[in-house]
Amino acid sequence: MDEIKRLNLSFNLQRENDRIAYNIIRSKRQKTAYIIKAILACEGVTQEERELIRIKRALREVLQDMNLTADKDCYFTEESQIPDEVFQIFDRI
Repeated sequence: MDEIKRLNLSFNLQRENDRIAYNIIRSKRQKTAYIIKAILACEGVTQEERELIRIKRALREVLQDMNLTADKDCYFTEESQIPDEVFQIFDRI
């Protein structure tokens, strides 16, 4: 029986993050498999990679808000030049 271990988790449903996590886990059929995958995915990403992902997400949102589109090679079309504001964002980073 040493191969199988149990952990008891407690969630304070008054805290928003606890409540969200609890509801996500509760909705899954294979809870253990889901938690294992989530933890391993999180542990495999460094803090720098998390920040890079966050920056990429923010830039995508900015570009979408500006209705800019790029082809698969990331070349912007003539009619959709990158505004100076986007470059100012890079300067601030």
